[in-house]
Amino acid sequence: MDMNTIISGVVMSKVCSIKADADSTESKNINLVVSFNGATLQGVFDKALSSAVIQWQNGVGRKNFDTYVNNQTVKVDFKSPGKSTIPAEDIVKARAATLKGEEKIAYLADCAGLSIEEFKALMK
Repeated sequence: MDMNTIISGVVMSKVCSIKADADSTESKNINLVVSFNGATLQGVFDKALSSAVIQWQNGVGRKNFDTYVNNQTVKVDFKSPGKSTIPAEDIVKARAATLKGEEKIAYLADCAGLSIEEFKALMK
């Protein structure tokens, strides 16, 4: 696919709500019609990717910050950018690999829904 392809004849619409400012109680619904004529495929995909990244960062990324290791690769589906396609087991293993001693035991016990004592008893 040539990402430099110029788009022609594509128009999409979406109803959105606007307010005069963040504190305003008055809002209006607007039928926004967006023409993609003259844009490149690369430009459209860049914008879509930017939105997906921001949504992931502010959602799943921030929520699960402690489970990720620096420079880890996380795959998400565009259809639902807030959801990771990495199995939960792999996330737990990656996080556990960064911990040592009692901190690791406490983390794994919490993941298993057990007290530290219950978890230690299972490990014997």
